[in-house]
Amino acid sequence: MLCVPPVGASDADAARASKAAEDGSTPASSASQPALGIDAKTDKSGKYDVNRIGQRSVGHGVNVYSLQKERALGESMASTIDRGAKFVADREVNDYISRLGQKIARNSDAQVILTTKVIDSPDLRIFALPGGILYVDKGLIMELDSEAELAGMMAHEIAHVAARHATRFATRKYAWNMLSIPITYLSGPAAIGTRQIAPLTLKKFSRDAEYEADLLGIEYQYAAGYDPQTFVEALERLQNQDNQVRARIAKALPVASKVPLNGKIARAFASYPPTDERIKKAQTAISALLPTRSDYVLDTSEFQEVKAKLAWADRPILRRHRAGDGQTNGPVLHRTPSRELQQNNLAGNSSVVTKGRLSSVFSYLPALPY
Repeated sequence: MLCVPPVGASDADAARASKAAEDGSTPASSASQPALGIDAKTDKSGKYDVNRIGQRSVGHGVNVYSLQKERALGESMASTIDRGAKFVADREVNDYISRLGQKIARNSDAQVILTTKVIDSPDLRIFALPGGILYVDKGLIMELDSEAELAGMMAHEIAHVAARHATRFATRKYAWNMLSIPITYLSGPAAIGTRQIAPLTLKKFSRDAEYEADLLGIEYQYAAGYDPQTFVEALERLQNQDNQVRARIAKALPVASKVPLNGKIARAFASYPPTDERIKKAQTAISALLPTRSDYVLDTSEFQEVKAKLAWADRPILRRHRAGDGQTNGPVLHRTPSRELQQNNLAGNSSVVTKGRLSSVFSYLPALPY
């Protein structure tokens, strides 16, 4: 469990100045050239200037939730998740994930306390709740190749927290629900069209939030010293998985892929942007926003040690059968009966060959992610 105190503008400046003094280096300079659909001329506030992380207008906008209420909402959601989740108990694994999250949070625009939790699950999920509660599946850690890739995934979720996407989305949804009450008393094509605007607008906000989280996450990853290109590589891996799913769907339902405007309709109603577009815009952001560095952190021995610990915890364990073992004591490995006993049993001898449960050790192995 990790708690990172909120970082304000002055605190961020002091921390960066202190770090620069310790390292004997100064921050690299770069022109503010926002990407991902943001034009430099319209970004006069320097919202996406990587050198101003911690003192930018990230997360501002219409929001009915205060930071305190946002945290309370996240804790309420977390209590529901925690009741049905099993967490990794290894202290070293949790401390490592906490320190990595703290490192990224110190180089972000987040204004809330960050808490990290590692779920003992083979799934490949990572998600953040409102108020800064971050969950990471063990399966995702095992799937990734380096600490930089994990840092990129965590930075993306911390970006959602910093930009307060969840509560800003909830605010817009609440506003549309209030607006829809008088619309229900209207009739005709105008009323139908107005009712369709709300879901499309909310879905567009969700897609734009993903683009912004990509951009901010790349900046946070870069500011923490990691190679942001590893996040693009992770997206490319996701794209390959998406292509495989689409290929299976096209093979099973060939008619669906031939429907006119099928792709455009699907994109309009999708909550997430296409992965290929995210890759292109992320590459643009890296080249436009981030000054070139000669050295990046790609991997650490600690990350590999954590992976080894998780893999060791999932190893199959064989036990010999002992007198008194019941049916609930797990898989049992039995010796093969001798040839003499088998012949006596087949011949109808009164001797009995005890047959234990036939259990395959492979049935107790964790499910592989992919």
